[in-house]
Parts: sequence; structure tokens; C-alpha cells
Amino acid sequence: MPNNEEKNRIEKLKDRLYSKKDIIRRERSQFPRKIYDVKVAWEDKDNNQVFPDKNDLKKMKKKTFLEKTLVAAVIFFLISAIVVFVAVFGGATNVSSDNVEISVTGPSTIESGGELLMQVSIKNNNSVDLELADLIIEYPEGTHSASGDIQDLNSVRESMDIISAGKSVRKEYKSILYGEENSEKDIVISLEYRIAGSNAIFFKDRKYEIKISSSPINLIVSPLKEVISGQDIELSVSVVSNTPNEINDLLVSIEYPFGFEFKSASPEPEFGNNVWKIKSIDSSSQNVIKIKGTITGQDDEERVFKFSSGTRDFKNEKEIGALFASVTKSLLIKKPFLGIDIALNGDTSATYVSQRNKSIRVDVMWSNNSPATIIDGEILIKLKGDILDKSSISVDKGFYRSFDNTIVWNKTTSGELSEINSGEGGRFSFSFSPLSLSAKSGFVDPEILINVSAKGNRISENETPEEVISTVSKVVKISSDLMIAPRATYYTGPFVNTGSIPPKVDKETTYTITLTVTNTTNNVSDVKVSLSLPAYVRWMGVVSPTSENISYNSIGGEIVWNIGDVKPGAGTKEVYFQVALLPSISQVGESPKLTSDIVMEGIDQFTNAIIRKTEKGVSTTLNTDSGFTGSGDARVVQ
Repeated sequence: MPNNEEKNRIEKLKDRLYSKKDIIRRERSQFPRKIYDVKVAWEDKDNNQVFPDKNDLKKMKKKTFLEKTLVAAVIFFLISAIVVFVAVFGGATNVSSDNVEISVTGPSTIESGGELLMQVSIKNNNSVDLELADLIIEYPEGTHSASGDIQDLNSVRESMDIISAGKSVRKEYKSILYGEENSEKDIVISLEYRIAGSNAIFFKDRKYEIKISSSPINLIVSPLKEVISGQDIELSVSVVSNTPNEINDLLVSIEYPFGFEFKSASPEPEFGNNVWKIKSIDSSSQNVIKIKGTITGQDDEERVFKFSSGTRDFKNEKEIGALFASVTKSLLIKKPFLGIDIALNGDTSATYVSQRNKSIRVDVMWSNNSPATIIDGEILIKLKGDILDKSSISVDKGFYRSFDNTIVWNKTTSGELSEINSGEGGRFSFSFSPLSLSAKSGFVDPEILINVSAKGNRISENETPEEVISTVSKVVKISSDLMIAPRATYYTGPFVNTGSIPPKVDKETTYTITLTVTNTTNNVSDVKVSLSLPAYVRWMGVVSPTSENISYNSIGGEIVWNIGDVKPGAGTKEVYFQVALLPSISQVGESPKLTSDIVMEGIDQFTNAIIRKTEKGVSTTLNTDSGFTGSGDARVVQ
């Protein structure tokens, strides 16, 4: 039986249970929500799989969708490419450049300068028309038009418009083909076309080969197998016609080897020293060109000359357009038994450039290059030239024969030449000067020729004397004496000058600067005079004559007078310009400079040498001005 306390509890519970006021409320428990991937769990052998959450599953689904999309795009692209390929190349149209035939009918050989008749046929074996078709013919270099006008023919383009499917067209083309004998020429024929529904341009080409059977001219070069180093040589080339027809506008070109120095030619070259022009030649005429020069080199060295001839290029009259003939000539250089060479002031060049009144020392070196002894040696030097000052000739160990301008060394003047053993040698020397030059001297392109000859008797193995001779020549060219004379004036000249004489501190005084240029013997080109003004001297901007090309640059104060060509004995070139001096107190008692030193440059057209002269600048000391009284007028005063 329950006790009283338990009874009371039960009664209270009953009252609450049936009560209309008390409401029993209990919080519900929250259970966690989990998503289980049964498949993943089954595949996990250890049953310890960590299940992905909701975000991971979304990423996986998105990645799978992108992969599927990419695969679909690739498949679509491949199908499209296959469809296009089949439509263009394998479909019903069946268009291919292999189905276009180009055939050429013409001779396999032709003489140079002959007319070439070429028939070109084009057949379209495609099932569609060829639209906007152009036929292009590219000719080799040297081809001329056959229309009667002498002009280069490089290429021809002719429109064929439309070449229908299964049809063919034929065209004829004429040209004049030039070339060297036995040379092969290539003519390229191309067809350029389109097809309906496509913007692509298709091509088909074919090469037509033809051989030049003969040349209209021949080149015959004089035989010359061996030359002595340092000696003068003469080459001749004959241009001979090989056709009954007249040939016009021929060029002959020669490529000189290293070590060759051109001296003269007959006839003279048309361009430079290696290009000759022949206006016309026929079967009855022959043109001969002779070239003189000097060639130097080591023993047993080979030098190669190349002779070429053909019609001139219409774009460049100095070059060959169509080559007719070419010949190469090899020369073997040998040391002379009695070697001889000369140096002018230490320069061994074939041409030496000297200035007026400058003494020239000549060293003559000789040696026995043979294995045998040379006896009774003799060296003669002949001097030629109106510009030679005969009284200036001084000879060491030799004798100057004035009546024929010859210097002699022999066994009488020097015992060294009586017997020269193999490998032995020596040196003699002499000096001379050219005459003074002036604008009125009358000399034009002055030069002095030095011709050296050495001879002796070489004793051979059978003791029979054999005369050996060596020669060498040098040229001394005298540069023109281009001179400039600057001066400053106040009282004379084309301008009216202002300011005080002598000049005063902080007050401007203007002066006239005069530049005078004279020339003596040779044409001088590209003559330019340059100078600059000090910071305290101002350019006034007036020049006389106004036609002179003179410029002033305020940055640096540079003045440049571009004269151009100055011919010898043609008077003087003169220019005047005005400047203003503003002296400073620091210059009191001084005669300030009005210009810097004056530099003049030009190119001597005879010697090809650059002439450069420098003269001192002018100052306020006006010695050439008639109104100048002395140094007191030149010094700055306060």
C-alpha cells in the first residue's frame, strides 16, 4: 500500500492531468540530418568512408556537366571539318589544281637574240568553271620585247576571264631571248584562278626550259699566263660579232682582282675604270680594248680577271642587263729574279699623293731572288713631269744625269752591284721636290712619273750568263693648293659698321668678316668652310653676296659656308658677313677674337685626296683695313 506521501503525489499528478489550466510542454529533440552515398560506402572496403557534404556534391555535378559539354563541342567540330572536306574535295564539284593542265609548245634551243614563239595551252578538267583566271609568264633576266621597242620584258599577265569546265584555251607569246652560249633559261607559266562560292585563290604553274645555242658575240682575251709582281702588265680583250645582224648598246665590263691597280686604257672607259660602251657592232667590225696596270702579290699567287659583255640594263646604264659572253683569265704571280721596289716617304703604293713644296724621299730596294749569282747589276730611274724641280734632286751613292732626268746606280757608283749572291739585297735612296704652285702657274693635274728598271747577268748552272730585267713604276700626284684668307675690317667692305674704334666696354661695335678662297691646279669639289663665333660676338644676319650658301646656327654659334666646286685659276670665291662685338670689362687692354680658327675641306678630283686647311681666326686687329691706325684701335677701352 502506498504511503501518504506517494498518495499525495499521485493525486497531484491526476489533478494536473485533468486540469484545464495547466499545459504540459516539452521540447522536441533535434536529430542531425545526414546524406549517405550508399554506392560509395559499398565500394569502401574498410567501411571508413568519409561522406561528402552538400557543396562537394554540387561541384562534382558542375564539373561533370562541363566535361560533357567540351566532349560534345569537339565531336561537333570534327563532324563539321569532315563535311567541309568532303564538300570541297570529294563531293560532286571535285575541284583540284591537278585537274588543270598547262602545256607549252616551243623550241628546245634558240640562238641568243633570236625570236621565241611560245604556244601556251590551258585545259580545265574540273567539273566546275575556273573564274577570274589570269595567265602569268615570268621571263628570265635579259629578255626583251618582240614588239619592236627595245625594252626589258620581265613578266606578262593576261586575263583569261572564265575557263569553262572541260574546255581549253590557247595563247601565243613572242619574245627576244638573250643569254650566254650554252646557258639554260627557265620560263615560268602560272595560272591564277578562283571557283564559284569561294574567295580562295588557286594556282597552277609549269616551268619551260630552253637552251641558248649560240651567242651573238665572242670575247677573245690576250694570252698571259705569268706576271712579275710589281711590273706593268697589258691586257687586251676583243669583242667579235658572231651574227650577221647589227648589235646595239653593248657594254663590256671587267672585274679586276685584288692587287691590280688600273693605270690607263684605250679607248677610255665610259664608266669608272672598268665599263666600256660599244654603240654598235656587226660582222665586219671588231672592237679591241687595251688595259694597262700593275699587279702585285706573293710568289705563286693566282689572280683572276673576269670579262663580261651584253646589252645594257634599261634601269641602270652602267650595268649589263642581258649577258652574251663571259671569260675568266687567271694569272700566276712570280717573283722576279732581280727584285726591285720603291717607297715614297715610306709608302709603297703605286700612286703617292704629295703637297706643294714638300720634299719626297725615295727608297729603292733591290734583291737577288734567284738561286744563282747576279753580276754587273745596274739600276736606272727615269723621272718625268713638268712639275719636277730638277734642282732639288739629291742622290745617295749614285749619279743624277740631268740631261735626261735619269738617276744611275751601277758597279762603278756602288760596288754592291758588281756581284749579288743569291738572297742578298740592298737599298739606295734619293730625294726631290715639286715646283711651287700658284693659281697662275698653268699646271693642270700635275704629276711626276718614276720609272725604275734593274738589270744584271745571272750565272746559270752551265756558267752561261743570262740577262735578267725587272721594272716598276710609281706615280706622284700633286694635290691642288686650296687656300683661304680670312680678314676683318671696319672701314671697308659692303656693310656700314657702327660703334666706336677702339671698342668700348659694354658697347657694341660691328665688324665685317671677309673669307676669300683660291685654288691652284686641280678641280676641288664639295668645298666647305666652317668657323664659330665667341659668346661675346653676335651674328647680324647680313651676307654679301646673298646668293652664297652660308648658314648660322645659334646653338654653338657655328657658321658654315658651302661653296661646292672650286676650279683652278677661275678667280676667287669670296663672301662677306657682319658681326657685332660686345666687350666685357675683363677684356680691357686686349684685342678680342671675332671668330674661332677657320677650317676648310674639299676633295681633290685629280688625286681623290681630302684637302683640309686650317687658318687662324680674325680679331679686332684690322691690319688689312686702310683706316686702321695701329694696335691702339684694336684694344678694348673703358
